Amino acid sequence: MQKKLTLDQALKGTKTFSEKYVERGPYEFFPEQEVVEVVQQGLAENQVNQGYRYCP
Repeated sequence: MQKKLTLDQALKGTKTFSEKYVERGPYEFFPEQEVVEVVQQGLAENQVNQGYRYCP
């Protein structure tokens, strides 16, 4: 059985994942940081609640 992540752990992992994803390709974060944070928060919450980073 997989250990359940805390929201802080999931958010940290999601931020790292999204930063690396942007670095690897021809991508940029949305220019409004607040929007990026809301999306990252939603992905982290989904990982905690559903087990996967489903798109919010």
